[in-house]
Amino acid sequence: MLSISKPQLELLIELQENEREAGRVQAEIEAMPDKMAALESGLQAWTQEIETRKAHVDALKKDYRAYEGELETNQARIKKRQVQLNSVKTNREYQGMLKEIEDIRAASSRIEDASLQCLDDLEAAEKQLEEKNRAFTAEKERIDAEKQQLAEQTQQLRQQMNQLQDKAAEFADKLDSDLVAQYRQVKQRCAGIGLVPVENAVCKGCHLNIPPQLYNELHRGNELRMCPHCHRLIYVL
Repeated sequence: MLSISKPQLELLIELQENEREAGRVQAEIEAMPDKMAALESGLQAWTQEIETRKAHVDALKKDYRAYEGELETNQARIKKRQVQLNSVKTNREYQGMLKEIEDIRAASSRIEDASLQCLDDLEAAEKQLEEKNRAFTAEKERIDAEKQQLAEQTQQLRQQMNQLQDKAAEFADKLDSDLVAQYRQVKQRCAGIGLVPVENAVCKGCHLNIPPQLYNELHRGNELRMCPHCHRLIYVL
């Protein structure tokens, strides 16, 4: 049982509200790094996708250059065989040389088809990459703006926390030191809530009925008692 005046009780109630608000603000401050990390993670996903698309474009360019190289090689082979036609001595060799030239031309035709398809794929991939880069730039601007807002909010929350701490110190200075010590001991033990009201004989901490005699004693208004169920400090205004 703790003797307490009404002004002291009101101050203690204000102190608890102040500390609960400080706890809420502190939780918001502690959540900020995770919010920042989530934004960075989103940006990294965009970066990875762009790098994948760049790699795809580079691979298509490499394939296209390879096709061009094969076509140039085949063209040189055809020219060489055409020159050699003038020096063959038998019809069989002549026909064999013509067959080889036709085979090279057929292979070149297939390569040309693959080269054209590769070029179409490359143009489409470059267009998609360009669009993705534009979208990435817009997304980065949005994320940078959100990060700036979070940084400003964090600064505001820290200022609010400093004000709440200063106010809590003012309340504590006006309260009996033994009363504050008892309140904080109960608060630490009871999930951050050390002081709760009783209404209609029901403790607002655990929502259970307290004994009628205890309820009547609380109505005297000059003392704090412990709830027999949740063991918090209880009061009636």
